[in-house]
Amino acid sequence: MTAIGRNPKGHEEIPILDASLALQEEGLRLLLAEIRALQAMIPAGDRELPTDAETESGFDNMPV
Repeated sequence: MTAIGRNPKGHEEIPILDASLALQEEGLRLLLAEIRALQAMIPAGDRELPTDAETESGFDNMPV
């Protein structure tokens, strides 16, 4: 009978997987920091959204 040993490659995959997840997390943290910086630069005052009537008037000139 032959003894079945552990797969050495299986032990190598775990640190690589952990490293790749850590790199993805760092990328997402950087993206979140950039979004927060842009959010601080954009004024948060009242934005003028078109009313329903103004939106509908934009479609009145469409050909039938």
